[in-house]
Amino acid sequence: MMRVPRAFLRRGFNLRKWYTTLKGRMAAETGWAAALFDGAPAIATSRQTWINTFRARSDSVIAVARILLAVGSLWITWIDATIRPGRSDLVFWFLVIYLVYAIAAAHFVWKAQVHRVRGTFIRHLIDVSSLVILAFLADRVSGPVFMLIPFVQLAATLHWLWRGALWTGSVGVAILIYLALSNTVWPFSSDVDAAVALSFILFLVTATILLTWLGTHQEAVRSELLRLVERTPSASDGREWPAEAALEYAVQVARVPRALLIWSDGDEPWTNLATWESGTCVVRHLSPAAYLPWTPEALEALEHASLLVIDAKRSRALVHRGGGRFDRWRGDGLPVSPALVAEFSIACAISVQFQASDVEARLFLLDPPAPTIDDVALAEIVAERLKTLFEQTILLRRLSDAAALEERVKIGRDIHDGVLQALAGTALQLQTLRSSREYHEIDERLMAIQAMLSEEQTDLRALIRRLDPGSGRHASDSRLALRLAALARRLRQQWSIEFRFVLYPEDLRLPVAMVDELVHMIAEATANAARHGHARTLEARIRRDDGTVTLTVDDDGTGFGFDRRLEHAELETSKCGPRSLRERVSMSGGNLSIEKVDQWTRITIKIPAHP
Repeated sequence: MMRVPRAFLRRGFNLRKWYTTLKGRMAAETGWAAALFDGAPAIATSRQTWINTFRARSDSVIAVARILLAVGSLWITWIDATIRPGRSDLVFWFLVIYLVYAIAAAHFVWKAQVHRVRGTFIRHLIDVSSLVILAFLADRVSGPVFMLIPFVQLAATLHWLWRGALWTGSVGVAILIYLALSNTVWPFSSDVDAAVALSFILFLVTATILLTWLGTHQEAVRSELLRLVERTPSASDGREWPAEAALEYAVQVARVPRALLIWSDGDEPWTNLATWESGTCVVRHLSPAAYLPWTPEALEALEHASLLVIDAKRSRALVHRGGGRFDRWRGDGLPVSPALVAEFSIACAISVQFQASDVEARLFLLDPPAPTIDDVALAEIVAERLKTLFEQTILLRRLSDAAALEERVKIGRDIHDGVLQALAGTALQLQTLRSSREYHEIDERLMAIQAMLSEEQTDLRALIRRLDPGSGRHASDSRLALRLAALARRLRQQWSIEFRFVLYPEDLRLPVAMVDELVHMIAEATANAARHGHARTLEARIRRDDGTVTLTVDDDGTGFGFDRRLEHAELETSKCGPRSLRERVSMSGGNLSIEKVDQWTRITIKIPAHP
């Protein structure tokens, strides 16, 4: 059996000192080893957290594999000891120690938090050291040593991708070459076949090359996924299409120097074209027939297909038919608009299509470096994100249109319940004035009409000011008693009606917007009672309690012909009662009910009191 040189023992092979020194250098894996395998020190970022989470999951699998490897190696060594007992004693007891270490490492890994990884490099260093020691103790690369080589190689690849595969493979190849050329370990004799030694070296070199490529590919995929999720394109605040945000996102994710987005909307009489180059986005509106058809008109299947233009000059392209199936393009020319190819000098490109509502769009990622089929899949994911972005813009447009329509309806209702009702009352006053013969009475009524018109002029100015976005309509509360006192004077003059109001509490304050709504509701109810119900007395009561404002309006008019109480839902279904008042209450999120109480017609309105 091979003896360990005494010089090796004399060179400070002190486990305690070695571990303390290495622990200080490798604390939290943010020093030279992290830079060696990760390319940069680990920092507390979302990217590093995501990578650490992947490492933690890999650690769990590696811990299980390490235990299985140790148990299997012990079993193989026990079988091998029955054949060659003299060579397996030290190997057997070393594997017992390795099994204890594997169990302890698994316990540490399973107890650790998922997003934090500690000791990964140290565990890997122990595995590599165990491989070297086993190779010296076993005097050959077979059995446990042969199984430990791929384990260490795969573990390094899982943790550090191509860097781990390359560095660990290089160390392993160096060890094998040294052992193969060493006269004390692997002499070229009948005991150790040179072909076996070269086979192990060739195996490790091949595995290193393949795993390095796999790690490189996985790192590229991981980087692409991180670019997809680290930044989300934001929709524009206004009604403009989010072309700049879409192209900026596409360029950053796909890592291309240029990009082109062309889209058309059935509601707009033009074709939109946006280009991105050197960090600048240019948007143009062209004629509807510009660059049509974007794909050959004879092949309708290409309208929704993704394209990989490999070489525009030679018309080499691949067409994605779906499900990961690509067909070679065999037509004359490219499956792209010749005008687009000529104007933007398209030599190599990835083109994907998306549709958002009535918007048809196609994205071109121009001049991608070494394009592959994976790049097409990435572009299709980007297209889905852009589709969502355009759908958000379409939704914002529709909401904006709906809000504008709602505001126009509200303005019309305010004018109807305010200015028009005041003009109707003024017309009634003028009609009664014609029958008057007394000069003094005519003068008093003209002064009253003048005062009413002046008040309506003030209210109309207030309405116009409230339409200004910076008016601060919801900024403060208003004393309801003052507004109702002015309203009472005007209503008495307009309709020659006795008007009273009661507040609970007397100094009730409400937001300005709610006060405006209540004033309009009372004015509308008064106009209906005076004009259609011929009422002579009206009383309004307003109470606020438990987050609800209740308005009760009683009048002595003929009412609406109801002999029972009708709630809001029934009024809406049957289209009964005052339409303008019913719609105003609905817009305020309240409830309206109408009933007959003795000789009075009672309207009850309940609306939520917003803070």
